[in-house]
Amino acid sequence: TQRSFDSLTRRQWLGASLATVAGATLGSPALSAAAAKTKFRDLPPWTLYAFDNGLNGPDVPTINSKAALLKKLGYAGMTDHFNANRLPQVLEALDQHGLEFASLYYTPKVEEDIDPKLRDAITLLKGRRARIEIGFTSKQFKPSDPAADARAVDSLKRVADWCADTGPVISIYPHRGFWTERTEDGVRLAQKTGLKSIGTNLNLVHWKWVPQTRPFAALVAEALPHLKLVTINGLDTQNKDAIVSLADGDFDVAGWLATIKQAGYNGPIGLQCYSIKGPSAAHLSRSMEKWREIRKQLAL
Repeated sequence: TQRSFDSLTRRQWLGASLATVAGATLGSPALSAAAAKTKFRDLPPWTLYAFDNGLNGPDVPTINSKAALLKKLGYAGMTDHFNANRLPQVLEALDQHGLEFASLYYTPKVEEDIDPKLRDAITLLKGRRARIEIGFTSKQFKPSDPAADARAVDSLKRVADWCADTGPVISIYPHRGFWTERTEDGVRLAQKTGLKSIGTNLNLVHWKWVPQTRPFAALVAEALPHLKLVTINGLDTQNKDAIVSLADGDFDVAGWLATIKQAGYNGPIGLQCYSIKGPSAAHLSRSMEKWREIRKQLAL
């Protein structure tokens, strides 16, 4: 009989995950039996994980050292940029340290076909509590131009077919200057696909960097039914909203998150670390300390 994820022990699940990495070689559709039959189950509410761009410091030169640092500091896991060759190594290191693979970040051009190697990566992620974060770029269409919607919807549905019921789920990544520049773009595309497995991110830094035309609470209310992930970071508002650690910024991240919590969001949180320099342990430890303060403020 089929067993759900909840009925598997941690040891059994890690074994199934590692078997997937070993058995589902890139280009092969092979899956472990447990992962192939397990319906998607999400990360715990308000779980904090780190972006892989926060692990570029000289103190963590290997994939294993990156995972070990995250475990030591109390992060739930990490993301990774789409790299078909590296993914099996990342998954193995995270499994060894009892961490989650939170999301795979992929930035295709909306006018081009999806890389078929993404399907192989999805095979490796079957049964994991992960997201495929897709930030569409374009050389033909301006940011948020709905003229490319049909093309994007076709691509998203193709990826959703690869993910199926076992996951991962898909979250559109708003990024300043991308074709999907705004959270509203993710909402629009999710609605047009008509699939619950497709939603959108809400990224603090790109929300802040792109001029907004309405109150934040109104955006959150519209996005909430489709909101798969919220990402945060510290912001230095005296320096062009530069990304800094949570502890070093002067933007009210707790207040921003309070609006999201009040709206009813109950999903995971990603920590954006792009362009933060120095040892990874230094800024990630400061951010974790601040995150614990924020959790207390928000009664999480």
